[in-house]
Amino acid sequence: MIAQSEITVTETDLARLREMTRELRSSRHPLRQYAAGLEDELARARIIPAAGVPPDVVTMNSRVRIRDQRRRASEILTLVYPRDANALDGRVSVLAPLGLALLGARAGDVVSWVVPAGLRTFTVDAVLYQPESAGHRHP
Repeated sequence: MIAQSEITVTETDLARLREMTRELRSSRHPLRQYAAGLEDELARARIIPAAGVPPDVVTMNSRVRIRDQRRRASEILTLVYPRDANALDGRVSVLAPLGLALLGARAGDVVSWVVPAGLRTFTVDAVLYQPESAGHRHP
């Protein structure tokens, strides 16, 4: 992933994500190698209470519409914890490069990350659903 400007993360998401990375690092789980990337993202985040998060910020379990800068194609994705990821349903793990790029981004942000074929860049067109602004709490 390529560093973007400061990201915003809720206190609740921070606590859950840090707990998840601790568990991954202390296990033999195949995803443990990705914990460091998430920890780096969290280290540069601006942390705010869940009640104060702007509705255009991508938080955990947010549904977003992104647009590929090169192909101009749009897709709708949901940012989820690894256990809930399912590419066929558009549910992207926060540990995946795309998930890391989405975490804490805002509508209108242009975000890039490195894939085997090179650099991929997209625009976060809209946050279609954010649990905090909808008044929903996810376990």
